[in-house]
Amino acid sequence: MIPIYIPYLNKKAKKYLSDCIDTNWVSSQGAYIGRFEKGLAKYHKVKYCIATSGCTSALHLSVKSLGIGKGDEVICPDLTFIAPANMIILSGAKLKLVDVNPETLAIDHKKIVKKITKKTKAILVVHQFGHSADMDPIMKIARKYNLKIIEDNAESIGGKYKGKKLGTIGDISTLSFYANKIITSGEGGAILTNSKKVAEKCYILRDHGMARTSDSIKKYVHVDLGYNYRMTNMQAAVGLSQLEVINKILKKRNAQMLLYNKLLSKIGEIKLRSFKEWCSPVHWMFTMTLNKKNLRNKLIHFLNKQGIDARPMINPVHQAFHFKKYFNDNDFRNSINISKNSLHLPSSTYLGANDIKFICSKVKFFFKKKY
Repeated sequence: MIPIYIPYLNKKAKKYLSDCIDTNWVSSQGAYIGRFEKGLAKYHKVKYCIATSGCTSALHLSVKSLGIGKGDEVICPDLTFIAPANMIILSGAKLKLVDVNPETLAIDHKKIVKKITKKTKAILVVHQFGHSADMDPIMKIARKYNLKIIEDNAESIGGKYKGKKLGTIGDISTLSFYANKIITSGEGGAILTNSKKVAEKCYILRDHGMARTSDSIKKYVHVDLGYNYRMTNMQAAVGLSQLEVINKILKKRNAQMLLYNKLLSKIGEIKLRSFKEWCSPVHWMFTMTLNKKNLRNKLIHFLNKQGIDARPMINPVHQAFHFKKYFNDNDFRNSINISKNSLHLPSSTYLGANDIKFICSKVKFFFKKKY
């Protein structure tokens, strides 16, 4: 089976992990935490980076650090992994979902304004599958209505919007280093911000609400209701080994995307992703949409039988069991259509040209034999 994704690890990961074990710094203290945070901040050219246990916890901290809670509303795209929506609810705020743009697969800025009320405090933007949201009009809306912008850049690290790295445009952003992300620490995430106040709040909330001080006595004073959302030193060690070769990873992955596009572009039954001129995309998962409805699952089963681990697109947020009674399908026609008819092909960084040619030949054969 050609897996959907396997992490791209190198010898430095073993070296750094061995250093953690040899020095007994294996939990949430240790030098690699600071090195990873500083490296991520430098790469993105932001002032502060807070490493976390995952992108989900980073999202929770981001919402809470902006002072958002009960009685507030946060706008979020309907077609995204469930984590952003769940963390909005967990923070006590009300979730306001918006349909996506069918080309970018990111939140449709033209549909945001009608969702804004006096209670709206933030827009949570997801840069979806390596393609940025259209940030200029979103930032214009945010300024007009005095809203905060949270960027979820879990899937698009290294991507750019009009020359600006994703995750550096809004007030705060989150990254993911899960095993299937562009760079990985196994599990793990991070927060980026240029606000000292927000960064301090994130550090406090991440570390059980403990005071931020070097005093070994006073630091055990709890100044807020906090969480244990810390990354381990071992995770940071793996993450740092990945960050040090991120440009190499992005280059290899971009070549994969170009080859996939070349080999599949002439199949009339499918639609490949297009990229806006203002976007410098990155390749996370190779995504394609079938033009004929109710055929996606049949193609996935066919590819699975050929030893290809193709996966369905994520489901719309509003269809989750704990959300669906609050929303109407008619408001999310783009996200429903894209979700039902799209799939991801294997996208590991290790994937070679011969693997991609084999996968594409099976996709072509499926349509040639008329399903």
